[in-house]
Amino acid sequence: MFQLLLVSHGNLAKAMLESAEMIVGPQPDIRALGLKAEDSPEAFGEKIYEILEAWKNEDVMVLSDIRSGTPFNATSKLMQRFKFRHISGINLGMLIEALIDRDFMSAEEAGNTLIELAGQSILDVNALLED
Repeated sequence: MFQLLLVSHGNLAKAMLESAEMIVGPQPDIRALGLKAEDSPEAFGEKIYEILEAWKNEDVMVLSDIRSGTPFNATSKLMQRFKFRHISGINLGMLIEALIDRDFMSAEEAGNTLIELAGQSILDVNALLED
């Protein structure tokens, strides 16, 4: 089982984790960090650093909310120091998939699965109903 860190703007990471746990149950070894308006990028990066340092000998995946935002950038900077799988653009469906996969896949394998399934996470319901 790999360690999982969710990083986002505001309370999204925590809210997404709470919502996912409503579906798959409580999850061990997960942290959720949200960038607050008063946080500097450096201070937020330090919070991520502390978690990754504690997990430095573990298999780790980090899921960030949007590409090029502060949570993404702070995480990406730490990829030179720590080895972990980083996937950006997370949504609730992808998080649930990661939570299920972490029981029997490595972070690398689960990351590959998330990338493969990413295109299926958005659906044009109007087009679906027209078929």
